[in-house]
Amino acid sequence: MSAISEGIKQKVLDMKEAQRYEKRYDFTRSVVAKKDEAGTLSIPMTTEGPFYMLGYNIMFTKNSSKTTAGGTTINAPFTKLRFRAESDNCAMSNDYVPVELIATPGAEDSSRYGMREFNHLFGKGDRLMIDFDHREPDALAGETYSLEDEKIDIVFTGYLYPDFGNV
Repeated sequence: MSAISEGIKQKVLDMKEAQRYEKRYDFTRSVVAKKDEAGTLSIPMTTEGPFYMLGYNIMFTKNSSKTTAGGTTINAPFTKLRFRAESDNCAMSNDYVPVELIATPGAEDSSRYGMREFNHLFGKGDRLMIDFDHREPDALAGETYSLEDEKIDIVFTGYLYPDFGNV
């Protein structure tokens, strides 16, 4: 064998060994936020080991609408989310955040600009909690709302550490 093929073989063996201890992993969840409801959903983390979350992507529908006092109608989701870890109750925001402010790419017709970064270490067997609120917002300037169910797809991406389960 040539030095190049030996080098490639060693590279593959090194990657295989490294993957035993650290691998990219995605946790996904589809949420249907029912109109006029609030609640909590959860994603059970794997019992394979701790998960270090780097960030997330969200896509949502715009079935709900707001009509301004001037008669202009705008479609938007009006759903608010808060993410937290169950074990330490570590929230990723101090309150609910409108999904449009945290979403990447957002609606199907939105341009994609990358993952929203957020770092958090979830322990082995922890649960990622998704608090949602899809109730009608307060009218501030005479607007009216028509809420419908909204589908929200979320992917949390990061690294899974399979051989470090007691951390």
